[in-house]
Amino acid sequence: MADKEIIIVRSLAESDLGIFSAHRLSSASKQRAIAMTTPAAKQLLSERLFDLGGTEMDVICVYAGSSTRELRHLGKVTKNWRLGGHKITTSACAFLDSKDFVLLRSVKGNDGDRPVLMTFVGRQRERLLHAGIVASLENSFRNSVAVVASGSETFDALSAAFPDIPAELAIRSPVCGYDDSARLELLVESNGR
Repeated sequence: MADKEIIIVRSLAESDLGIFSAHRLSSASKQRAIAMTTPAAKQLLSERLFDLGGTEMDVICVYAGSSTRELRHLGKVTKNWRLGGHKITTSACAFLDSKDFVLLRSVKGNDGDRPVLMTFVGRQRERLLHAGIVASLENSFRNSVAVVASGSETFDALSAAFPDIPAELAIRSPVCGYDDSARLELLVESNGR
């Protein structure tokens, strides 16, 4: 039997926008992370990783023709859970705003051995898909997060929002090291861990 999958849908808040390089200068928040609720983290992570307070996750991000594969930290920071890491530099993310969506697709109970797929849905560029998410999940959001399990029509519809993974990303390992300039920038600016 195949592993059960989930899609986590996060309605972006102003504080989440700091993860995008296009928003760093205008954002009041310097947080370089996307907030996650405890119930969503509990479904995404294995019991072991949840109890440890998080881990580095292999995240494949594909949006508007850009793609990256890297380790991103998903962990508990004080009382909140956050998905942090390098800033996302694709210029297409300049069109994203608060109330747009980040979608994370993974096996349920991921022990860090399977990648997490990440994409975005914005009102400006994906207007119909954005409206469909709002209409189908408006009663499912809790603290701006909804979790949809495989086997439902909503899951099938949301699955179609994920672009194909480029072959070069699918076969290579995630980037796990930072170059010196990126490391310095993370130390100075990031509180996403």
